[in-house]
Amino acid sequence: MSDETAKKPDEALFSPAPLSDIDFPVNTYSTNLSKLYMRMIRWEWHDDVEITLVKSGHALLRLSDQNIPLSPGDGFFLNQNQLHSIRSADKEACILHTVKFHPSFLFGYGKTSMSAKYLTPVLSSSFLHCLLLRAQDDSTKEMLRLAEDTFSYCLEKKFGYELAVKSLLCYFWKLLLPFSAPPDGVLAESPHISVDSARIKQAIIFMEKNHMEPLTLEEIAASIHVSKSECCRCFQRSLGITPFEYLMKFRIFESTRKIMRGDEAANSISTLAASVGFNSTSYYNKLFKKYLNCTPTEYKKSLQKPL
Repeated sequence: MSDETAKKPDEALFSPAPLSDIDFPVNTYSTNLSKLYMRMIRWEWHDDVEITLVKSGHALLRLSDQNIPLSPGDGFFLNQNQLHSIRSADKEACILHTVKFHPSFLFGYGKTSMSAKYLTPVLSSSFLHCLLLRAQDDSTKEMLRLAEDTFSYCLEKKFGYELAVKSLLCYFWKLLLPFSAPPDGVLAESPHISVDSARIKQAIIFMEKNHMEPLTLEEIAASIHVSKSECCRCFQRSLGITPFEYLMKFRIFESTRKIMRGDEAANSISTLAASVGFNSTSYYNKLFKKYLNCTPTEYKKSLQKPL
């Protein structure tokens, strides 16, 4: 088994900057999707807004209602609390540069006149969930440059870089504002999409919190106050998988994290399987092999090899 065969979970392969604080709530990340668990960033959402650039390779951005292919030089802006996932679209190394920041960094905390004039139109927009930044699109080319410069300043951290970053992001926001309103003839999102997104988020929180328990579809559906059939339809519409497929993938992910941390449960495959909610070791092994192209034992051995 080659070193590339066993895919490692994401927490070991992000390169985050030091945690931001209230004065400078900006974080930058460089991520190689090709080396992540299942070559993807799992479904997530956050209070920060996000700007991500594709530096090499091809990626697929998944939102609750669409799949968006991305080529080198492309990027995207994500508004607050947007359910999304990103995966590598081919076998090449796929490198992403990401800037995340809290919008209050630009115009202050609380209900200021600046935030009402410039923040609210973007953050409350029912149309601007995600803006694609295409390298060949004149309307977003300048935004790509601003994002790249922001990443570079955060990486170098020369004296006064915080001032430069705030200036760049304010200009980025100025260019972003016109995209917060739908063009003539374009309707805002269908109501069921936002309802699905809210339900999916709540179901994910419930499953991840209780993944070690023998969960049933009825319990998952009850956590979002819908029927079992509607729960499945929500997941299929938004994520293209069933609730149990999500749960199984998360359980395997959690087991890889335990292996990497050297958790005591990882000393025995049967104990490890039980610790993440599997009552059958053989089924755990089967899914592990399916998702990571190796057995748990092979995975443990691959971590002992020098990178």
